[in-house]
Amino acid sequence: MSLSKTKQWYALMSKPQKDAYAEEQLNNQGYTTYRPLAMRERVRRGKTIKITESLFPRYLFISLDAVNDNWAPIQSTYGVSGMVRFGDLPLSIPETLIEQLRIQESQFAERAVDLDHFQNGDVVTIKSGSFEGLSAVFERYSGEERVILLMNILNEQAKVAVPSTDVYKTA
Repeated sequence: MSLSKTKQWYALMSKPQKDAYAEEQLNNQGYTTYRPLAMRERVRRGKTIKITESLFPRYLFISLDAVNDNWAPIQSTYGVSGMVRFGDLPLSIPETLIEQLRIQESQFAERAVDLDHFQNGDVVTIKSGSFEGLSAVFERYSGEERVILLMNILNEQAKVAVPSTDVYKTA
């Protein structure tokens, strides 16, 4: 999906928790926007659920023509905090980056990058529990809610089972 030669992508910052609302409001005004999505596992009321959220919380991209588009309404759009700027100039984003993000998203069924899907050999960090802050190597899933990790404990390689919501990919 290539844009005309005069259009470029720019980064916008939304107000806290308003990136989806800002996207909707800009689309209603006829602007072309893109907000990459990510799927995350969260624990709510003791159950692990998958939620879809922005890959870059508070940020989205907008396609604009520097000459022909009216930029004035953007700043006053509900949910929009402002353009991301480098000095006085709005930050333009290479179209190749947008295309790469779209390709990554298209590999997942719900148009969202699954940030909690691990492959054998992935380096992960444990974010809570007795091993908090330690690195490990993902080995496999154990049921729906736990993962088996390989850790170096006292110069011995050990397998540890932890909740899948307690680890994130680091490399």
